[in-house]
Amino acid sequence: MIFVWILLAHWMGDYGFQTSKMALGKSHHFKWLAYHVLTYTSILLICSLLLFPLEIAIGYLLINSVLHGITDFFTSKLTSKYRETPRIFYIVLGLDQMIHTITLYVTFLNRESLMFF
Repeated sequence: MIFVWILLAHWMGDYGFQTSKMALGKSHHFKWLAYHVLTYTSILLICSLLLFPLEIAIGYLLINSVLHGITDFFTSKLTSKYRETPRIFYIVLGLDQMIHTITLYVTFLNRESLMFF
């Protein structure tokens, strides 16, 4: 059940609170990617602090925020390139979400080893 809350926080941070400027701009301007990752991190911070002890929450948050940014750096460029080709666009979007979900799950399973202090 805890992981369901993490997926909900992921959805909220990745879609719910992402503005159109972030969604369109993150593939072309680092500023918009940074705003998106900061927004995502803020939502994941709240969720992590509610679900885990502080030492685990900080480590979980940091690794997932960095990995989210790296993933979106590459996948947003691909989705931007294939925006006019819906079939490929949605394949890349699905790949992006699969990578995020796997990242969140693997780090969730290993959260004890991510203790920050």
